[in-house]
Amino acid sequence: MDKTLKISSIESFIQKGSFGNGKYYGYSDYKVIGLLKIHTNKRITGIGESLVGVYSPYLFKINLNFISNLLLNKTLKESLKILTDLQKNKFFFDTGILKSVIASLEIAIFDILAQIKKKPLPNLFADFFKQKKTIKEIPVYASAGSILGNSRDLSNEIEIARNKGFEIFKARISLLNSNYKTKLKILRDEINHFSLDLISNTFSKNSNLNLINKLILELKNFNPMWIEEAFSKDDLHLFKFLKKKRIKFSYGESFNSVNDFINLLIFYKFNYINPDISHLSITDLFKLTSFMDKNNIKKKIIIHCWGGNVNLYNSLSLASVFSKNIKLVEFPITEFSLNKVFLKNSCIKNSIYYFENNIKKNQDLLKNSFFKISHQKKFTFNF
Repeated sequence: MDKTLKISSIESFIQKGSFGNGKYYGYSDYKVIGLLKIHTNKRITGIGESLVGVYSPYLFKINLNFISNLLLNKTLKESLKILTDLQKNKFFFDTGILKSVIASLEIAIFDILAQIKKKPLPNLFADFFKQKKTIKEIPVYASAGSILGNSRDLSNEIEIARNKGFEIFKARISLLNSNYKTKLKILRDEINHFSLDLISNTFSKNSNLNLINKLILELKNFNPMWIEEAFSKDDLHLFKFLKKKRIKFSYGESFNSVNDFINLLIFYKFNYINPDISHLSITDLFKLTSFMDKNNIKKKIIIHCWGGNVNLYNSLSLASVFSKNIKLVEFPITEFSLNKVFLKNSCIKNSIYYFENNIKKNQDLLKNSFFKISHQKKFTFNF
């Protein structure tokens, strides 16, 4: 790494865009994204994204401010080491909000490294983590389907997914609303493959053992690929009592330490885990895949991505490198003004994202459009 290139300042951006036509649980008619930009003394900048910014922009701002002080006038190598050493403190920095901020800083640092080395992001990741090959065709699934939406809303979003080239669709459902049975029929009849998300850490009323067991019985005439987030974290101990009937389950978007995901795999025995690299750091994702390889764990990662395009593009790039461990990447298709250009310009066929067709075009989109969006509130820290 260049020993003369150093971080000069870090600024945060809170972008706001119209979202979901007001029909998504937990949102009004807009959604925010927490982004940061690292500036260097050589005028090379890197962009990062933190999941915490979606839920609490203010906490993202003040925690970024705290950690940023440690990275000023440091090289990229020194900065990565500082972030790694911080996480050795298992009381504060290995999980939660601070870890999510660390994840966003890592994304920005790797962005700068890719520019310095003049390599596409997948190739940069492959070289950095000493991986022998990358793949150019990334399996993805369309993510939409609100628990507040009606049957027509679901059919419309499935049609959007099909027209874009998706064959796999994940829908969120409420077990308290009887229309979920109609939605199951729509999913079965209108898309080749589907999965269900109970979003129990957001909609806690779905976190009910009896209701979930009832759903499992009703799924005997359906064939979902998996059920996601069946219980809230408070009720996760109930997972072992589910009558699973060969249905596969996934979990993990709210966790952000390596140990969390190891527990989900080994002790809870989930079929899939769902790390989000704007919440779990990229270096921790590498540690997780290394653990899976070393211990011959055949279960797979389905990357969670419910934020913005920085998160999505990094997730696709990492899936290109760690294809042995990563089964799918979540690709949000819900109407979101900040994401629509990226979605429109992505080449997807048969639920495969083609890097060969996308890489230059979408890198340019990331660099040229993110910080020119009018609906954003900007906080800047110059030290």
